Amino acid sequence: MLSGLIVTIVGMSVVFLFLALLVVITTNMSRLVLKFFPEKEKPAAPAVRRSSADEEIAVAIAAVKAHTQS
Repeated sequence: MLSGLIVTIVGMSVVFLFLALLVVITTNMSRLVLKFFPEKEKPAAPAVRRSSADEEIAVAIAAVKAHTQS
């Protein structure tokens, strides 16, 4: 009974330490990659233009609203 508890605690400790080490290594790798290969600045987004899809959505909303009111 006691040996099973010890094996459980040791196993959970090993898994916890491995996952903690994995988080630390992944974080440091991310910082290292961003240091040597920084992200390029993205250009400003172009002005939003209304498309035919916007008009179709407006028509569908108006149709549903008209249908539910009658």
